[in-house]
Amino acid sequence: MDLLVTLIGNAAVDPFFRKRFLDNPVDTADEYGFRLTKGDFEMMKTLFADLTPTDKNALQQAFVVLEDLLYEKLKVCPRPCALSIFPPPEPRELRKEREKIAA
Repeated sequence: MDLLVTLIGNAAVDPFFRKRFLDNPVDTADEYGFRLTKGDFEMMKTLFADLTPTDKNALQQAFVVLEDLLYEKLKVCPRPCALSIFPPPEPRELRKEREKIAA
């Protein structure tokens, strides 16, 4: 369950990760190197895979509200949170894409 919470936490504080995760949670978890338990994997698929456009939009909006509250109340780090997971070295396109967004 900890790793599933980490996926959700990263989606809450990192819009770059969130978009990728909501677009394709299974590939994003793989690309970022998450090693989920079988239960976490099934729960992730149940909650986040094969979303209808309406459900995906509702989740996106809920994450934005959560992100705003976290940054406002916790003040742990500036946006995007440096405590969120950094894209893995391979494929390098993920890091390059993120650097374009940050610039």
